[in-house]
Amino acid sequence: MATPGFTSTRARSALACAIATLSITAALASSHREAPNITQTPKVDNTDTYAFRSYESGREGYVVVLANYIPLQDAYGGPNYFAMDPDALYEIHIDNNGDAKEDLTFSFKFTNTIRGTALNIGGKMVPIPLVNSGSLTTGSQPQLNFLQTYTVDLIKGARRSGTKASVGNLLGGTAFEKPMDNIGNKSIPNYSSYASMHIRGIDIPGCTPPAGTFPRVFVGQRKEGFGVNLGEIFDLVNIPTAKVIGSRSGSFNATANKNVTTIAIELPISCITTAT
Repeated sequence: MATPGFTSTRARSALACAIATLSITAALASSHREAPNITQTPKVDNTDTYAFRSYESGREGYVVVLANYIPLQDAYGGPNYFAMDPDALYEIHIDNNGDAKEDLTFSFKFTNTIRGTALNIGGKMVPIPLVNSGSLTTGSQPQLNFLQTYTVDLIKGARRSGTKASVGNLLGGTAFEKPMDNIGNKSIPNYSSYASMHIRGIDIPGCTPPAGTFPRVFVGQRKEGFGVNLGEIFDLVNIPTAKVIGSRSGSFNATANKNVTTIAIELPISCITTAT
């Protein structure tokens, strides 16, 4: 699950197929920065997708799916940072019978709320151009001027004609809050703790999880886990033989200090391997 300090790994799952794609308006695509068209809509740039059996004790009956978006995020990427696109659908498609067609789709939809925080400056209330007006230690605080929430729908069958139901939040309702990106230590004194508060238990329609457990979801900024020598690769593969492509320990990993936005969902294996 996406926990503080999480670094994703290249892992393969026994699951037949789990592929994250994205749809925006009438288009349907999944891409990366190398595709020319996606450069025009960076908020929907799906970089890497991972699926693997949970390695947490007591959660062997779960598979974790991670879909990463918005590559090459720098820590100084303010003042707007890296919110998801409210005009897009971010979808994870699962084919569980090997026919290369989705049987289950988890569809994420984001909503922006601008609270219009204003400060008294010279006797006049002036709206601030910042995402926060003070320190953030928990979710939904008044100091958070820009709030992004999301809902998750489960579509069974073909995504355009299947049955759709909302995934529930175990705390109530169907909405989940995305934590603000890591602005810095003054704005968010303990980002690991703050982000962890946004890992939520979920109720998946028609799914009975393993006894004593519940599936979970998280969407937020994470450390990039994919190592690659970007500059040298696209310079006509200008890599000396002494270097290692994508070295995690060497100094040639261009993404070592970059972030991505991760959609992480933990699913009971028994609920997603049953043919629909």
